[in-house]
Amino acid sequence: MISLFTRLLRVCAIIPLPASLLLLSLAPSPAKAGGWNQFSVCITQLEKYQVSGDDAAIACSDALIPKELSQCVSMIGLATPIKGNDSLRACYQVRRPIDLGNCVADIYHQFPSLANVDPETNSNETALLTLLNSCRASLQPGFYSQCVIASARQVSDITPVKAMDKCLAAQDFPRDLFPAYTEE
Repeated sequence: MISLFTRLLRVCAIIPLPASLLLLSLAPSPAKAGGWNQFSVCITQLEKYQVSGDDAAIACSDALIPKELSQCVSMIGLATPIKGNDSLRACYQVRRPIDLGNCVADIYHQFPSLANVDPETNSNETALLTLLNSCRASLQPGFYSQCVIASARQVSDITPVKAMDKCLAAQDFPRDLFPAYTEE
């Protein structure tokens, strides 16, 4: 009885071995011409948002994780009317592009009026670029977007742009809270 069990165990252990060796013997196929890899996906996604092929190729080839760069641009492009080149520039300059994309999309989703034309400057790009640049400058874009949304919703006399300025300034060292600390 024990010898039958031992033989059965050996046979079960040996059968997967040839299959494993066969799989290992197959050489990995080289990337086919025109095949999809993270760089080609990055370039293709960026071109969807009117980024030139040359600019897309340079940005994707220089990115640490190309798919995160293009995903950031895609998130911003799907959620806002911000131009592809502007969002590419911002996404390229941060360590965590996905967080930047979420920050911009979250704030714009709550305040789509940021795309309205500003009567003083006759431009909607001012508020949109402020949104993009403030999320980029933030050390913690997730907390920053929550601060902006809460401040603009809860405080009656604050606009989303003013909330962006206040929340970004609050990320600096709060000297008013710690007046004993002085730089010399």
